[in-house]
Amino acid sequence: MFQPDPTPWQAAAACAGLSPAVVFARRERQAAPALRACAVCPVARECEAAVAPAESWFDGVCAGRLWRNGRPVKPRPRAGAGRHEGGPAPSTPGTAPPPRRPERRRPARRRPRRRPPGPRRRRP
Repeated sequence: MFQPDPTPWQAAAACAGLSPAVVFARRERQAAPALRACAVCPVARECEAAVAPAESWFDGVCAGRLWRNGRPVKPRPRAGAGRHEGGPAPSTPGTAPPPRRPERRRPARRRPRRRPPGPRRRRP
């Protein structure tokens, strides 16, 4: 298949050596290498101007963001990220970890009360 020579900014892109499956991934986990490459890419603005992801229903990574159907995907918070902001890390010697919140349990679901078989009584 014929592929044209890349423009100078495409050759300088940090993602130039990555697999197309990574660059055009729709999920954050598969696109992680491309997102890391975009974070240090010197031509991110040129990339976004050339691709125009919002106008082309683009799926993949462009200019440091993951796009799906031409819309930027909000990054999901990582598990445990931001839990200890504003205070010392729990591994700091001489400090106690923050108190844990008690786990809330859902009440047991009650079954409706069955009436005994027979004629129904009317209230006076």
